[in-house]
Amino acid sequence: MWTELDRWEGFLQTLAETKEWHPNHPRESIWRKGKSILWHYWSFDKSKHTPIFLLYSHINKPSILDLAREYSMVIGLVEEGYDVYLLDFGEPDGEDKDLGLEDYIFDYIDPAIDKVLQHSQSRTLSLMGFCLGGTLAAIYAAFKPYRVKNLILMVTPINFDAIDNYSQWQKALKNDEINFEELINMVGIIPANFVKAGMRLYTAPVYFSPYLALLNKAYDPEYREFWYRFNQWTNDHIPLTGAFLIDILNVFIKKNSLINGNLVLRTFPIQLSNIHSNIYMLNAKYDELVPTQLSYPLLELVSSPDKVFIEVEGGHASIIKKNIPPSLIDWLEKRSL
Repeated sequence: MWTELDRWEGFLQTLAETKEWHPNHPRESIWRKGKSILWHYWSFDKSKHTPIFLLYSHINKPSILDLAREYSMVIGLVEEGYDVYLLDFGEPDGEDKDLGLEDYIFDYIDPAIDKVLQHSQSRTLSLMGFCLGGTLAAIYAAFKPYRVKNLILMVTPINFDAIDNYSQWQKALKNDEINFEELINMVGIIPANFVKAGMRLYTAPVYFSPYLALLNKAYDPEYREFWYRFNQWTNDHIPLTGAFLIDILNVFIKKNSLINGNLVLRTFPIQLSNIHSNIYMLNAKYDELVPTQLSYPLLELVSSPDKVFIEVEGGHASIIKKNIPPSLIDWLEKRSL
């Protein structure tokens, strides 16, 4: 009876929680541009010479990489002896509405990587991209392959023709039967709630399952804390610039430019065959947002002789919300000295 009371009390207390997320490892800001901040998480060990640059998606905040002390990919990497750098794009507002794909690659990611290489006194780095951040990481590795020693891609969309959920409107977009540009340009910035609603189109049928999971283990304080942090991240979407959304629709979904080899950014052709980095690609078996068929084709187009593909149990966020996958620890160890 007491366990049952504890369970319901813990469940209600967790739902009423309002505390904000805070980083779980010391960090310093070493570069800023607009709303973006480049964070450095230093390692006390420094046994690994190749620094790691984390590039997260524009859809959510990157706090999932450091949810809690016991569940933190950042801390896991730092404790393995890596200096870790994270580019946080921040939350865009009206003055950022014209920031598109080219701007993020050339004006944000490229100078941030300049700073990382200077700060770490390294000639190369390991570039780790998550979801849409992985798409940008692949583009950058094709743009400046000599800088990216290791390319780690987690649940990364590359082949946008493989999207099943939106096949009908994707076809209409390709055939110029619909055009969202005028409306998007009028709005300027896509509000966070709109971004959240778009993600819910995929997950709505199972949206209540996290609450059932919490109720089942609400007597466990450690589980409640982890659940609260993850649920907070899930609901904490950020605005999206209109220009970037237009690029997503046209460059990726309509033209599938990365796979088709016709992507040109500021006169620079972006060819996946230019990538020579060691590649580690990780996908989740039950990922509804980025199923394996969206990611795997990259491995068939790159020039990398050293490439690994792993598919694990779980969903879109479950493979990165707790810590470093064990297979990645071993893989990085051999390629970072």
